[in-house]
Amino acid sequence: MKTVPPAKDTFDQIVRREIRRRGRVSFAEFMSWALYHPQHGYYMAGPTRLGRAGDYFTSVQTGMMFGRLLCETFFEMWSLLGGNHFSLVELGAADGSLAEQILRTFQEKDRLKGLTYYLVEKSPAAREAARRRLSRFSRVKIFDDIASLEHISGMEGCVFSNEFFDALPIHRVVREKAAFRELYVHEQNGVLSEEAGPPSTPLLERYLAEQRVTLEENQKAEICLALEDVVSEIERVLARGFVFSIDYGEPSGSLYRPERTDGTLQVTHRHALLSGPFEKIGEADITAFVDFGRLAALGERGDLRALVFAPQGPYLVNSAQTLLKEIIETKIGRERDVSLAAQVQQLIHPQSLGGRFSVLIQGKNVGRPELSGGQVNRLRRLLPEKGPS
Repeated sequence: MKTVPPAKDTFDQIVRREIRRRGRVSFAEFMSWALYHPQHGYYMAGPTRLGRAGDYFTSVQTGMMFGRLLCETFFEMWSLLGGNHFSLVELGAADGSLAEQILRTFQEKDRLKGLTYYLVEKSPAAREAARRRLSRFSRVKIFDDIASLEHISGMEGCVFSNEFFDALPIHRVVREKAAFRELYVHEQNGVLSEEAGPPSTPLLERYLAEQRVTLEENQKAEICLALEDVVSEIERVLARGFVFSIDYGEPSGSLYRPERTDGTLQVTHRHALLSGPFEKIGEADITAFVDFGRLAALGERGDLRALVFAPQGPYLVNSAQTLLKEIIETKIGRERDVSLAAQVQQLIHPQSLGGRFSVLIQGKNVGRPELSGGQVNRLRRLLPEKGPS
């Protein structure tokens, strides 16, 4: 008689057992497990995460046009920097789909010579997929984190990302009985829940004070302390050039507005929002809106100067006017170009991706150039007025 091997614990059971053993943990630690655990993390293993077959849909999945539109900005940045060489660093590059769009556009424009493309991606499976996808392109280098690029410090070019910052681990906080409290992940009788307690670090309350934010009674919010390390790493790598970030998010003042009582945490599985982060652990995406005010302020502490803050739609329209006119007005009759026009519509429409995402561009040692896409610039909403904390 064959012995039936014992069933392996699910990741959900592993997480619950670990919290029972250790006691409550910060939400940032729980989120790190859920998304980045080496074997079971959402981004590290499992099925396709993007497109109709996955859990969410991004600008990359609309088609080739997103990469083409971004290239209009990259060409302009290269021109502003001058020189014969330009480096692109893509953070959170996934399987290389966006990189392929961009490299194909550079190839079509005969601009590959002098370009080096660095992909940064934590998932080993995604890195391998990117290697296969991009094997025909030379001067493509793939790394597992941005710190690994420090050997190329002195780089001139652009560090860019699309939906990278919204997946960084966040702490959850609340103002309760006039006191500032942190929300921990707690296990009791096999059930995970949030439990308020003293902050795990004074940096949480200091973060909100520096952004001129005061929470209302019973208001919950998310704080991403990891932003500071990422910005510091970018600054160490980039000697001269730009940082181009596209993501869900708002300036600090509107992100933490009083009517947003439950914060911005979102948990997504198969294109549907789940009721909370303790469902389908390791199988669902967990994100929170990016605090663009904080992202800009951290740059201003060093050498990164905020240049442009705008919705994705208006930014892309202004940065690629010639290309869009050719596609939408001149060639609209061709079947292929009707498809391209539909892609553009998704990317720029205020009720679609064009209004859902924001663009932040920062510059280092480039002065304050006026980039074409910055004609609709909401920079004045981004940084709080200087004054005492």
